[in-house]
Amino acid sequence: MPYLVNGDVVPEQLIAQESARLSADPQWQQVPEAERAQRLRRAAELAAIDRTLVAQAAAKDPRPINPELIEKEVQRQKTAAKCRSAFDDRQLRLLVEGSLRFERATREMTAGIQGPTAEEVESLYRAHRTHFRNPELFRAAHIVKHVNEGQSEDQARAGIEAASADLERGEPFAVVAARHSDCKDNGGDLGQFPAGTMVDEFEDALRAIEPGARTGIFRSPFGFHIAELRAHVEAGPASFEDVRSDIERVVIVQREHQAYRRGVEALRSRAEIRLVAEAQAAATA
Repeated sequence: MPYLVNGDVVPEQLIAQESARLSADPQWQQVPEAERAQRLRRAAELAAIDRTLVAQAAAKDPRPINPELIEKEVQRQKTAAKCRSAFDDRQLRLLVEGSLRFERATREMTAGIQGPTAEEVESLYRAHRTHFRNPELFRAAHIVKHVNEGQSEDQARAGIEAASADLERGEPFAVVAARHSDCKDNGGDLGQFPAGTMVDEFEDALRAIEPGARTGIFRSPFGFHIAELRAHVEAGPASFEDVRSDIERVVIVQREHQAYRRGVEALRSRAEIRLVAEAQAAATA
């Protein structure tokens, strides 16, 4: 049901946008499915109310927005949307100004936030060091022959066997990949990637060999492969230097969020927030 915030209706579209944003947080997957939709809806309503309060405060700010910034953003959005130059952009200009005002208001709500001291960062690392881990990493190259509508199992198998024969004759991996692979870019070099990036069959084949070696022919859901392992780093504890900047960023984000919440709560304390039905009932009483 819609809400009225200081007389303005909170649009359902805004609630839907906040719901989509909030649902991207993996923590929602920990909420029992039977409760998730209702709780997510309530959280989205509250977030939409908060955005409305900040937008209202921003709109009342007498300070103008630089017209050049507005025009620049209008032109950027028109270009991105491929709008014609004759497009009536008066409404777009108002929307852009409102967005810039909102950004200014939120930026000022979190202004002056101090980052953590070196001692605070190190203390957090020591307190949670068992949770800081570097992922397992691979660096590899591959030759692949896909099995799909355009290439049968037998055709793909024949192609990968031809590549294997060239490798056995001592031809460089990159040369053979460029000649035979269905993914020829960079001589088949996949660069470095963390465990979980590739399908299990691919990563299991890499774990079975040492760096500098290559696999035999193996099958995955995509087709036939030959892979060359160039480096393999096991998962393990992350050092303080590995995660120091990440800890600093997390603390700053947390403090900015706390400052934003304080600002919103101050706006809420002065606001009239009602369900539309309640406001209608009060008006007819």
